[in-house]
Amino acid sequence: MPSRFPTLGRTPLAFLLSLAACAGHEEARIGSMAAVHPTPAHYSLCHGNGCRLRTDISLSPEEWQEVRAIFTPPAADAIAERNQISLAVGRLEILAGRQAGTLDDAPGMGVHWQEDGQLDCVDETINTTQDLRMFAADGLLRFHHPGAPGHRFVLSAWGPSNTATVIENASGKVYAIDSYFLANGEPASVVPLDLWIAGWVPEDGPPPAS
Repeated sequence: MPSRFPTLGRTPLAFLLSLAACAGHEEARIGSMAAVHPTPAHYSLCHGNGCRLRTDISLSPEEWQEVRAIFTPPAADAIAERNQISLAVGRLEILAGRQAGTLDDAPGMGVHWQEDGQLDCVDETINTTQDLRMFAADGLLRFHHPGAPGHRFVLSAWGPSNTATVIENASGKVYAIDSYFLANGEPASVVPLDLWIAGWVPEDGPPPAS
């Protein structure tokens, strides 16, 4: 598996600046960078680290139907819907990645042979937040609604990070929808936000179903 760190193709200063983009109180700043009313026919995908680049994405009705199919039949409960969300985020990464040149986005910050095609936690958070807003606008979410981005600063191999979130309607519980840990197209990690903030990483194993 590719390294999670940019050991090639970047200066130490650039690496530190990229980490800094994932540090501090980022929620409001990153939230403001996500489109409020994205549509499958017109939205932009962040990539190149820190949303340095944006590519306009226009999905065909047939492509968006691939996403809608993941929510068919509608989930019977909130747990099942979070699984659908995870799969749909991964599918959208593939559909948008074909247009943006990000199909080879590696886990984490990757090895930057082609930095323009790589996504860091800022890119992933903005993109996934927009995905969730499109799901909601299309009536695909019955048990959740999109939340504000979350942020953490923990001492781990993954470093500080950001994440998109959803809020369960019935309980108000917030879940991280994090597409940063795995390669492009893989289902997003779904973790209770408090557990994610405390430092959960994939090496810890699947989070408890809740």
